[in-house]
Amino acid sequence: MNKDIDFGDYVRIEQKNYISENEMYLYKVIGRLGSNYYVDVPVQCPEKESHHKKVTDVVACICCGVDETNVNKFRLCDVKKEKK
Repeated sequence: MNKDIDFGDYVRIEQKNYISENEMYLYKVIGRLGSNYYVDVPVQCPEKESHHKKVTDVVACICCGVDETNVNKFRLCDVKKEKK
């Protein structure tokens, strides 16, 4: 699991592509918390957070180079840390 991910790290998150293979987008982590409200992965357009039954570790992220004003939460187990 990605227990070492925290503020300032970069992660890759799978995005749904309906025509060909899914793509991995780069996100910057701006926070980490526990929540039951997050975006399911692979991310579909438009991104939408939804309610889930169990609280889990999530990271709050902004998508680099796409919309850096929108913050979404993703389960920690669904993201892959970008190597430096």
